[in-house]
Amino acid sequence: MNPQLHFTTKGGSVDLMSYYRPTKAVEVTQSIKKSQFIGNSAIVNHSAQAIEFVQQIKRTHSGANHSCHCFVAALPEQSSHWGYSDDGEPKGTAGLPMFQVLKHSGLGNICVVVTRYFGGIKLGTGGIARAYSSTVSLTLEQSSTELVQLRKEICLSVPFNLTGVIEHIIRQSTGTQILERTWLDNGQQLQLSIEEPSLNQFHLAISPYHRELTLLDSDKAT
Repeated sequence: MNPQLHFTTKGGSVDLMSYYRPTKAVEVTQSIKKSQFIGNSAIVNHSAQAIEFVQQIKRTHSGANHSCHCFVAALPEQSSHWGYSDDGEPKGTAGLPMFQVLKHSGLGNICVVVTRYFGGIKLGTGGIARAYSSTVSLTLEQSSTELVQLRKEICLSVPFNLTGVIEHIIRQSTGTQILERTWLDNGQQLQLSIEEPSLNQFHLAISPYHRELTLLDSDKAT
């Protein structure tokens, strides 16, 4: 199993400043009582992209009995981009068990589709749930992940006499980038992108100069 999957959760909750996402698509296959279960994962950024991937898999496996899916298509806690489906399997036996495995992993930006080719032997509702959820687990075990640090954009107006000081602070601040610079009559305006874990430290570093600075926090997180 990829050990990074265990770093995404702490006490059952996700660190809202960062999360893990997959770095590649994965396909796995397992056979259970003559039924073939094929797991496919994809990197997605929103629910519409996840649904598009589900449809793509269904076209690829048009002769399959079922292609059930689950996704956490954006940030792990962004529930408006969660989804799952039983795709004709008995209600609650496929989509939800799959989603529970995916949600517990703490990953974001991921969609998993499990396609079933029926082998003639019925599994029962419990067996179906175990088959689909274990295929998701197998898919995640084969996945590699990367850490995503959420970023905050801020706008900072700096007078000429503090330009050198503030630019030095920016260079010394981890995860801080200048996105745009605009020169004004009395100084410059900087559009900054800062990693969320570094935001408090940056505010602390510029606090001695707060009387001469104008700071606007953007609601935009990236």
